[in-house]
Amino acid sequence: MDDFLEKLVERASERMDANQELFDGYFPAFIYGAGAFGRDVHRALVDAGLPVAGFIDHMERDEPFLNGTPVYLPEQAARTKDAGKAVVFLGLHNYQADVRKIIARLKNAGFSRIYSSVDLYDFFAEELGIRYWLVNRDYYFSLLPFLYKARDLLADSKSRALFSAIMEFRLTGDVSALPDPDLFDIYRPAGLPAWKTPLRFVDCGAFDGDTLKDFMNANIAIQSAVAFEPDPTNYSKLSHFVSRNQETLREAVLFPCGVFSSTRQLSFETGQGMASGISNKGAAVVQCVALDDAIPAFAPNLIKMDIEGAEYDALLGARRLISEHTPGIAVSLYHRPEHLWQLPMLVENIAPGKYNFHMRSHAMNDFELVLYALPKEWK
Repeated sequence: MDDFLEKLVERASERMDANQELFDGYFPAFIYGAGAFGRDVHRALVDAGLPVAGFIDHMERDEPFLNGTPVYLPEQAARTKDAGKAVVFLGLHNYQADVRKIIARLKNAGFSRIYSSVDLYDFFAEELGIRYWLVNRDYYFSLLPFLYKARDLLADSKSRALFSAIMEFRLTGDVSALPDPDLFDIYRPAGLPAWKTPLRFVDCGAFDGDTLKDFMNANIAIQSAVAFEPDPTNYSKLSHFVSRNQETLREAVLFPCGVFSSTRQLSFETGQGMASGISNKGAAVVQCVALDDAIPAFAPNLIKMDIEGAEYDALLGARRLISEHTPGIAVSLYHRPEHLWQLPMLVENIAPGKYNFHMRSHAMNDFELVLYALPKEWK
């Protein structure tokens, strides 16, 4: 067995030790990013009694202050009196920002002490909380056997290289470790065997019908589809989309439900668009179903899951469908840090020896990471 993870842990430990020296003296801090995550970083810094010199954003704003703190362009921030002593915390955590370009612009403006979101979690993990895959890096230190096992399940060199790059990013914060994502072919990536058609498709987290639309635009034949979407606004859009495309989607059945390990009602956070999902903070209550209960007579050849962190439970609720029909599976891996190893290991446990596993990235910064489980019988 190679020791690449042990070497990454060593690098991560060294970075953590170096970061502790950051707070030994005075430094003005800038926060790059004025969105929700940046504002939470601002609150954590202020609560810790640390001086915040300002926010930095890539676009000039009509309102030059946020929470009473000035907002600068990078070049403007670099001209402030304390810029030479300043550090910049990257207070952004989303699937669209090209962090490599942001870092380059900050360096060109004159900033050299730049700390990633991973670095922030060395100081403020409790205050900021787990966000999708983002967690304090030492979380992984005791989990190396599981990480190696998950990596070894991957069937192709591109997937294994991506896995290694993701772990380097999560343990070191070095965004340059990540390869360029495939932004256009989510759920039908180039270089992997195509789905068996016509599709008998189960869409968990159907949103507004975006995946159905993408398959139709790619001329992928759809025999039948069962779609689950619990958010009322998203469900309305999904229903209208299917109604407008009845000629193609003749056998489409829609459920205004979530998908889970069992059939039950759960708290749900609505109104978040693509991010709506099961949450203890949710004010709404939605009906959730196990796929084995909801569609017992359906024989899918493709199951897709993008359900904001409920993927593990939903796979448990589809054990019979998976073991009996061995459908292709496309499931999001980035909503929880542990899903990176738990989900491939779970599918392998449900259907031992029946799948080849692949991994592809479809957005920036470790977002839209998808596990593709393809039946070995598909030659």
